[in-house]
Amino acid sequence: MEVLDVRLLGPLEVTGPGGVLRLAGTRQRSLLALLAMRAPSVLPATRLIDALWGTEPPPTALRTLHSHIARVRSALAAIGLTDVLVTTSTGYALRIDPSRVDVTRFERAPSPRAALTLWRGDPLADCDVSEWASAEITRLHEARLCTEEALAQQEIGRGAYGTAAAQLERLVVSHPLRERFWELLADAQLRGGRRADALSTVRRARTVLVQELGVDPGPGLRAIEAQALTCPPSDENAGLVGRQRETQDVVRLLDKTRLVTLTGPAGCGKSRLAQHVTPSSTVVDLTSANNVDDAVAAAFTITTRELSTLGNTLVVLDNCEHLRAQCAAFATAHPRLRVLATSREPLKVPGEAVYPIPPLAVPDPDVPRSLTELAAYDAVRLFLDRAAHSYTDADAPAIAQLCAALDGLPLALELAAARTSVLTPAQIVRRLRDRFGLLGPLHAAIAWSHDLLTSSERTLFADLAVCAGGFPADLVEALASSLDALTGLVAKSLVRVSRVAGETRFSMLETVHAFAMEQQSSAHARAADFFLCLAERAEADPTGTLLNELRVEHANLQRTMDWFTSSGDADKILRLVVALQRYWHRAGNYREGRQWLNIALRGSGPLRGKALASAAALALLECDYAEAVRYARDGLETDPALAGRLHRLLGSVARERGNYETALHHYQEAARASNPVDAVYARQLAGATSWLAGDLDIAEADLQASLKSLRQLGDRRGATSSLAYLGAVAWYRGDAAKARELLDEALDTFGELEFKEGIAWALNLLGVVEHGTGNPGTARSLLERSLTLHRELGDRWRQASVLEALAGVTQNRSLRTEAAAIRAEIGAPVPTVERDLARSG
Repeated sequence: MEVLDVRLLGPLEVTGPGGVLRLAGTRQRSLLALLAMRAPSVLPATRLIDALWGTEPPPTALRTLHSHIARVRSALAAIGLTDVLVTTSTGYALRIDPSRVDVTRFERAPSPRAALTLWRGDPLADCDVSEWASAEITRLHEARLCTEEALAQQEIGRGAYGTAAAQLERLVVSHPLRERFWELLADAQLRGGRRADALSTVRRARTVLVQELGVDPGPGLRAIEAQALTCPPSDENAGLVGRQRETQDVVRLLDKTRLVTLTGPAGCGKSRLAQHVTPSSTVVDLTSANNVDDAVAAAFTITTRELSTLGNTLVVLDNCEHLRAQCAAFATAHPRLRVLATSREPLKVPGEAVYPIPPLAVPDPDVPRSLTELAAYDAVRLFLDRAAHSYTDADAPAIAQLCAALDGLPLALELAAARTSVLTPAQIVRRLRDRFGLLGPLHAAIAWSHDLLTSSERTLFADLAVCAGGFPADLVEALASSLDALTGLVAKSLVRVSRVAGETRFSMLETVHAFAMEQQSSAHARAADFFLCLAERAEADPTGTLLNELRVEHANLQRTMDWFTSSGDADKILRLVVALQRYWHRAGNYREGRQWLNIALRGSGPLRGKALASAAALALLECDYAEAVRYARDGLETDPALAGRLHRLLGSVARERGNYETALHHYQEAARASNPVDAVYARQLAGATSWLAGDLDIAEADLQASLKSLRQLGDRRGATSSLAYLGAVAWYRGDAAKARELLDEALDTFGELEFKEGIAWALNLLGVVEHGTGNPGTARSLLERSLTLHRELGDRWRQASVLEALAGVTQNRSLRTEAAAIRAEIGAPVPTVERDLARSG
């Protein structure tokens, strides 16, 4: 049997001897997933049709199923899995060992934790299924929740109350109507000594269950409540808030090794955690010390000569940063001592266990939540615990903003809470522009870290303040020529490391960034040049792959534009806006692009013609035809070398306004240009124009030719646009199966590319196909999603077509009236090929 691994507990993933499987169509992925779920059993065609299309399959369902089977079999063969998908007299089967499927491994896992590690998201997350397959997904969801319960019970049973509580806080937010999760959470809190939290959890559960289900808590929750009420109160609220998982982790490390160092940024709570973990141990505060041996001896009231007599004693060395070398020497010289150190960087002693202390968990301030829901976050709980007032849901948005803005740093949260005697949370948020004036001790804490930096680290720290939203390692090399200083800043907890889209990325906490902004830096110009070059490389990449990198740098690109504008560098402004035109198009940021281009076109330079072409393209995308024509004609006068691109733009204006002969003339002019890309796109758009005019044979020939050329050029976005147009041609020729197949593939690829315009367009066409094949519910859903995206983009020409299609589905005449008003406003008639559809609404 062939080696095969199928993962269904999340997006479908299949690997074989030849690599990772690639399937374009949603239904092809769904088909393979369904066969794998039942492997190696044979599934009849009728059952697969039910699973893929539900109770109202299209007339061509069987033929389409055969086509999908052939494509899946071909894709499997391409990764070395021949003869795996078999056809029998009664149906189809995937002949594999069931243990090759993660669903089977989940059900047979030796422990709840092992089972849950197999989950990567919702089962069959990128598959579209109906009927029995939907029921199977529901069964798997329930099995996962039961496994979560079993894991929580296991953690509570072994005394890991904090770990269980943290896990259950997440689960009660996700599944508030599952009473067992509330019961386990309250139990973990009570057993962990958090009596007040347990009572709060019972109250939260009662509110949810009564409001949503109309039932009171069951006997389990009531028993926990009664037990909590009879327990004597403790002073838990005066101590550590949160940190249950960290506490248990540090205790376990101290059991295993003699030297544990807690690291993290200023104000993250290292000292408080160390003292909480070792309440009976001697704490040596080194903040003001000059000599570690003297400080330790004084803390134990002994002489330095007697230090060797301490034996198997645990000592806490607090605030080791400025004496790090001495602390390392002390730990090495006294091997019988056990040491828990706090430092903003490791001591770098052999055998040292380093445990980074992260900030407290904070809520996303853009997600509306009640105060009760916010209290699931440790940062919010700390602020509420230390605040001078009680708050209501009306204060919840400001509290969420405050906790997020302060990065969940306990010191910052406590300083902010101290201000609540005179300021509301909203007033504190407004004053955070001067956060160090409001939170003075926080400034001193970060300054302490800054003073310990080397000269090169201090320079880079100031330079990195020019970045917004994080930065890549390449920028650091551009600023500092090496990564040594960055390594030091990471080690000293002033820069954070994360992974974004498979790449290492760096950032600062907002509070640290605010401090860095106070330092004088000459890096603005160098950073701006770096991001300009990044934009130009992305623009020059014919595949469009590098455009994805610009998404994570959006804030830095905005800062780059601000810098060039403030410095009056007209040439670099033009270079930047020209480089970003494809990015604005793909991301759907038409309005921002036009605003930047308006600024750029106030100046002059050798790239002015390209900037005019970019302005014409974005004006066309927003259906501002008069401006698009003006910019295009100015561009032709400014730079005749751009004739191919500008004639394409003029042709598209004519196409959208229904002047098909004029459009084809401009495309013929564009095809004469020396740039092969202009010629390929001119042919694609000529095919699109012929489709709109109803000349389907000519349209198909041009579109097939453009598809072939764009694939040869490696231009996935362009090739997929040709594919979508061919899907439209197939539909208007009456071949619904081919149309759906091509459009499914187009939608999948546009989604991978995050090309908003393409996604909206493919959804529109698929909605038309679903309506025409008797699936009004699906059609309406697709068209409504398409309409939302087109409105976000500002593409009124396509909005009108989508509204007309929706009117046909819903028989809502007001939609047709709205479409007519748009067409009258922009001067674009109903395309010839869509007139029957528009009239049917």
